[in-house]
Amino acid sequence: MTQQQESPANGRPRRKPANPRRIFVTAVQQLSPRMRRVTFGGSDLATFAWSGPAAHIKIIFPEPGSGADTVAIPDPEGPRPKTTRTYTPRRWNADSQTLEVDFALHGDGPAATWAAQAKVGQQLILMGPARSYEVDAEAPWYVLLGDDAALPAIETILEALPSTTRTTVLLEVVAADEVRPLPGPPQTDVRWLVRGEDAAKAGSALMAGLADVTWPDAAGRVYAGCEATALRGLRTAVLEASGLDKSRIVARGYWRVGAVNHPDHDYVND
Repeated sequence: MTQQQESPANGRPRRKPANPRRIFVTAVQQLSPRMRRVTFGGSDLATFAWSGPAAHIKIIFPEPGSGADTVAIPDPEGPRPKTTRTYTPRRWNADSQTLEVDFALHGDGPAATWAAQAKVGQQLILMGPARSYEVDAEAPWYVLLGDDAALPAIETILEALPSTTRTTVLLEVVAADEVRPLPGPPQTDVRWLVRGEDAAKAGSALMAGLADVTWPDAAGRVYAGCEATALRGLRTAVLEASGLDKSRIVARGYWRVGAVNHPDHDYVND
């Protein structure tokens, strides 16, 4: 994780920006009605290193409504910019030194507002990457559970799994038009679960979908990522249904209903 310093305002640790880099939009692709992929380049990415699946980076966006196409590098001794948001990098191409980031277009906010209008040539600030998820290559099976916020992380895990891994994927989305092909081992069963527009129902489709999961006897692995409050109940249900030891389940709260900027360290693993 990043280095910390004391915040004079409340005495609690405050993170310093981790090697801020200027990045520039080189391409924009609409993956589905509510998911947009932005490809970034720039000379500062020469020192970027892929840290593994489900890693996270931080991006500083312009203030919504400012009309700005550039963002200044933050003062390391100053306050953390209010428009900093956490994302999972979707793909890093070391040869071309380009980084792909997928954005869920889920309403107002610095990230979603910016992504909806993203254009080639615009500049942001990137920090990271930080910790990633270590895939268990010996696990005979995986179950991956998530909503659209966790979809990029789940895709990076799917790409990292051995070809022999039996994989079940449950994905909660707003509408059926979000369905699209995903990577993964040949024995991958992807189930798209439609929740609807009401954010208060976050996690409900995932919980319902669990009833149709067949849990093998051998000890596999589970990765779950969705709305933070719903995630607690989802993890408990997985533990009860699968019989797995809790050490074999990684659960991450990617966002929270009503929260402007949910913390990136919301792991529910105790």
